[in-house]
Amino acid sequence: MNKSINHIATFTGKSFDLLNPEPEMVCIEDIARSLAYQCRYTGHTRKFYSVAQHCALMAMNEDLPGDPMVKLLHDAAETYIGDIAKPWKNLLFVGNFGAPHLPAVPVKVFEAKIQDVIGLALGVALSHSAEVKESDIRMMATEVRDLMPVMPPGFVWGVDVSNPVEETIIPWLPDASEQIFLAVYQMLKLKRTGV
Repeated sequence: MNKSINHIATFTGKSFDLLNPEPEMVCIEDIARSLAYQCRYTGHTRKFYSVAQHCALMAMNEDLPGDPMVKLLHDAAETYIGDIAKPWKNLLFVGNFGAPHLPAVPVKVFEAKIQDVIGLALGVALSHSAEVKESDIRMMATEVRDLMPVMPPGFVWGVDVSNPVEETIIPWLPDASEQIFLAVYQMLKLKRTGV
């Protein structure tokens, strides 16, 4: 298969194989940069609000349950596949290139595989726990309150958005999101490993 079909170039000059990812293809600098320049909600926010800021705020909020490092990295696979709107992601399947006789696989399967490889590369078990899911939903409730347009009566967000965190979200610029994400990562890594 043509290598360029399933490889993407990263910010640091790595080549990431979407179908066969390996830990050496991953670095925290690529994750921070990519997530800082991706807007949540496919850009339909009142102001630019990055995936990196979402993750950093979630990790820094001690009132939200879950391991702070896992909260920081819970969307790390989006570095390589993008922040795909949940309703669309639920419908997406990836074909088996070179093996048309095999069925297509939900994109969530590839996302989970990439997330596992990121965890291996960074030494963190990135399985989605109920605690991290709860934190993600509470962050979404906060984002709906602070960043999303007012929707018509009857619009359904797909999750319970009635329990936001107290703090108001003030969006950061992408470069600030990148630097804060990296700083939070280094602080959490130091707490975990002492290095």
